[in-house]
Amino acid sequence: MKCIQADYVKDFLCDGKACGVRCCRDWKIPVDDDTLSRLKLLDAAEQEEIFSKLDDSAIKLTEEGFCAFLDRRDFLCKIQKAHGEEFLSAICHTYPRVTYKLGGEIFTQSMTLTCPVAAKLILLREEPIQFEESTDFAGRLVISFENRLAKSAEEVVGLQLSAVKILQDRNLTINSRLKKLCEFFGARDFRPFDGEQHAAALVEIFVQTYGAKIDAQNKKTLCKNYLDNRRKNFAAVILENYLANEFFMRCYPYAFLADELTNCKIFVTTFKLLEFALTLTAIAKNNLTVGDLVEFICAVNDKIDHSKGGMDAIKNFAESCEEKNFTALMLEES
Repeated sequence: MKCIQADYVKDFLCDGKACGVRCCRDWKIPVDDDTLSRLKLLDAAEQEEIFSKLDDSAIKLTEEGFCAFLDRRDFLCKIQKAHGEEFLSAICHTYPRVTYKLGGEIFTQSMTLTCPVAAKLILLREEPIQFEESTDFAGRLVISFENRLAKSAEEVVGLQLSAVKILQDRNLTINSRLKKLCEFFGARDFRPFDGEQHAAALVEIFVQTYGAKIDAQNKKTLCKNYLDNRRKNFAAVILENYLANEFFMRCYPYAFLADELTNCKIFVTTFKLLEFALTLTAIAKNNLTVGDLVEFICAVNDKIDHSKGGMDAIKNFAESCEEKNFTALMLEES
């Protein structure tokens, strides 16, 4: 077995006090069949206590939205404290790690930015994210990509690492890196960047993603405010770490059932929507601290990952936008 692992994974330590136990509240927490089988090995009294807090193979939440097994005195899991981590459900044992099986015995592992502790570990580093070979990994939940890859597992890993290298090229601006990335995945029909149409497209994607009700005049105002303020500095190294992690963590260019270039377009559009929302937030707050930036990126990832249809508007735009129009709307060198 070989696992290509982001170097920060080994440094992660869960700390409920630091994040407000974000993963233990408001989310559905499923309990997989293997974990249910383990729990049935406990004595009758312990089983009765645990299974009384399950509903349809998911953990019940309290009236305040917390996991029923969360000990709010120390922000630790009562099941883990009593019986060990092998009795945790697969998702609890694994999160925020994301593990893919690419084929044979080749795996990749990174972490999602929906966890605030992981987000700080990933986004606030100064040195580029590195990737290491390991023969082991933590976490029982593994997502299989074996049947959706157009290349061998070795080729996919090589492709991902080459793409990440482009995204980490500090001799180029973030925009230039994105253009080079699209070119790497086959974009050829580059057209002059159209700022006004770029802003209009992002407003429409934003409105659809967030279900906002905005009239035509307010859309024009949003476009103008964005164009007037989008040169604000959001710390290039944080954006770089976001891009490198997202590309690897979501298994681009095979994250979605589409060709490599379309996946790349989805990736770029997602980042541009993030950049758009960051700009609007910076206008509202007058300024964004580093802490604000990290918190906001977590919130956007939550929206995309955990809301119904969170990615629909982004995917629909990227899939329907012809290459020549896409390059004019989403790619610029600056």
